[in-house]
Amino acid sequence: LTVGIGAAEFTRIRKGWAPLDENGKAETALRDGYFPGDLAFDPLNIAPEDPEEFALMQEKELSHCRLAMIAASGFLAQEAVSGQTWGTWWGDATF
Repeated sequence: LTVGIGAAEFTRIRKGWAPLDENGKAETALRDGYFPGDLAFDPLNIAPEDPEEFALMQEKELSHCRLAMIAASGFLAQEAVSGQTWGTWWGDATF
């Protein structure tokens, strides 16, 4: 797991971060034309071509991810309070 995360982060850094000069500094932190999260990973070719539509899809993805994080924190808080997973709390632990 650690090697996989390290490889993914190394790839992201190599694609996004500007190279350093001999003093160990970069003119800007990011490469020109790169914005965070843009790793050109779209194996199913479902990303919109229109930049406005692409920006809208990015906003939707962020909104859904935030909602999922709130839901996950709710599950964890309920488990911390009750000491049971949410399935056993509601009486059905078969899933």
